[in-house]
Amino acid sequence: MKTSRTLNFSCLLLLAMALLQACSSSPAKPSAQASAAPTAAQAPAATAPQAAPAATGTVIPTDVFKNSKPAPAMVPTSALPPIEGRAVALAPMVLLYLSPSTKAYQDSGKAGFTTYPSIWQTFLRKYRIPFQNIASVEQLEASTPGVLLLPSLVALSQREKQAIQKFRASGGSVLSTWLTGVRDESGGWQGFGFMQNVLNVEVVGDTEPTEEISTLMPYGDSPITYSLLAGQRLWMERVKGMYPLRLSGRAASAQIMDWGRTSVMGKSGAIITFDEQRQSTGVLSRSVTLGYTERLWLSTEPKVLEAIAYQAMTWLLRQSAVHVAAWPFPYTAALSVLVSASDVLDSADLKFADVVEKAGMRASYYVLSNNLKKSMDALKKLQAKGHEIGYMGDQFGGFRGLPEATQSKRLTAALQEMKEAGVSPGPDYGFHAPMEAQDKTTELLLNQLGFSHQIGFLETSDIRVPMLIPRAAGAANPAKPMVILPRTISSPEDLMAEEPEEGFKQFLAEFELSKAMGSLALVRFPNQSVLTEVEVGNIFKRFKESSADVWIATNGEVARWWRERDRISAEIDTSSAVLRLSVTVSGTERLSSNAAVMVNLPYAQDTLRLIPDGDNRNTVKIQRIDPWRALVSLDKLPPGKYRWMMQFERSAGKAN
Repeated sequence: MKTSRTLNFSCLLLLAMALLQACSSSPAKPSAQASAAPTAAQAPAATAPQAAPAATGTVIPTDVFKNSKPAPAMVPTSALPPIEGRAVALAPMVLLYLSPSTKAYQDSGKAGFTTYPSIWQTFLRKYRIPFQNIASVEQLEASTPGVLLLPSLVALSQREKQAIQKFRASGGSVLSTWLTGVRDESGGWQGFGFMQNVLNVEVVGDTEPTEEISTLMPYGDSPITYSLLAGQRLWMERVKGMYPLRLSGRAASAQIMDWGRTSVMGKSGAIITFDEQRQSTGVLSRSVTLGYTERLWLSTEPKVLEAIAYQAMTWLLRQSAVHVAAWPFPYTAALSVLVSASDVLDSADLKFADVVEKAGMRASYYVLSNNLKKSMDALKKLQAKGHEIGYMGDQFGGFRGLPEATQSKRLTAALQEMKEAGVSPGPDYGFHAPMEAQDKTTELLLNQLGFSHQIGFLETSDIRVPMLIPRAAGAANPAKPMVILPRTISSPEDLMAEEPEEGFKQFLAEFELSKAMGSLALVRFPNQSVLTEVEVGNIFKRFKESSADVWIATNGEVARWWRERDRISAEIDTSSAVLRLSVTVSGTERLSSNAAVMVNLPYAQDTLRLIPDGDNRNTVKIQRIDPWRALVSLDKLPPGKYRWMMQFERSAGKAN
């Protein structure tokens, strides 16, 4: 039996929804040019206190991680078992705990770190989130369930730990940062047991020995980082004694990686985890761990860290939130296959295409115009089978650094030679540079010539999803922005060249992380591949196994979708006592893709119901994709504004 209720937002929730729009817009528009780690002079101006003097000690003893094992593979949230428990209404209040044990340890001079509670106080005031400072264990023990904020409380007494555990047992949510309770009130080392047993997060290492691991990469569409784009690079300063942690938990919202995103086997790990678990009392309690200290707010882009903190806070307060999903319903990630045809296309390529087709896929082939005559037979057969044709240029040679006139001549020649050969790539033709050698001049020329999309590389984009580039003045196809498709996953051919078995493991690890992040996995193969039939077969077998939750498309289809997605907006209307989902589809044409809206659920396993409101009579399909999120299918809606009343149903066993 199920009970139904319509959520009513308090004044806090009204303020929070307005805040969400401000928070989500600023960090979600990275530039087309990828960023390097900023120098000290380039770091964002800090509004928080100045950094403390150099530390004299360290919180984590030497060699604690000496024999640590790689972070265990995390189960996709879609595969998690149901999370059952009783729901408890939370007070709309954040309790900022200022632990006397941590203060004493810090004041002793042995700690080697400084806490920054004023950073949280400034943040909470800025966004008008009610909060209360708690400075004693007695106050902590008497607290009512809300959100308990533990800002890098490295030292806790046994009584403090028990009070935090009691707070969770009463249904309260907990937001912790960096290390919590790893030392006692006298500074003695206690290990990570409290974090694992009470906060549901395992510390598997930190980034001290791996200098290159210094970039936070958020997951797209996550309940904690949904306003950020998948894989958006965020450089994190390396402060001695306060290095970011490598974590493992039931669910992750961000990874700590190298700039190139290749360190996935043993070196990287989650840096933000979240969970919701049934306590011994039978009630549900949520937790979020940010694996970095407040000190990094002084040097890292503050708007992004504020967006993460805000979204973590609203999730812990059990507020629903909505946003346009990155991929068509019902998918949570995307996959496309790119073939760099620098050689003549022949029977070997047709054989490769057979493997692609057996996996239910079609590939995007980028060809050189000076190979067209010798490739025509294979090219026509590939097009007849539904594979996509794009441009690689006129000849095998990079574009980077060439004069604009030379680049323009080569691109124009490729277009003309393709036309004269009778090959029609279609309206969504794209470009992939030979040897991936292109520059800003190439991008501008492609824009002016009306190319639908171009393949971007590590230095082109800071994100792992497509990016829209407005058309230049006087460009062809002015109404259709050009789309950059970032190639952020290693080519299996490159990885498996010397050590096939290890290379295959590395590729699968990168692919699985791309899926978990909600990214576009754009996988490159050269034509005339040297991989064996068995190796190619194993790769595409894994692709096929992922087709239930990964959208498999050609590059042209991905570009079309990303332009169409830009026409959609979604928000929760809180102007009345009843929550309403409001969706706007702009433009003049009906959606051609099955677009979707992602909804964060207030409690694990909630069932979302949408009731058409006003003149809207469109019913929608809803699919819960994991314990905390549901996808709403917009089912190719025509332009217009649509509203639905929102209800969240919970099983009787979870009633208040």
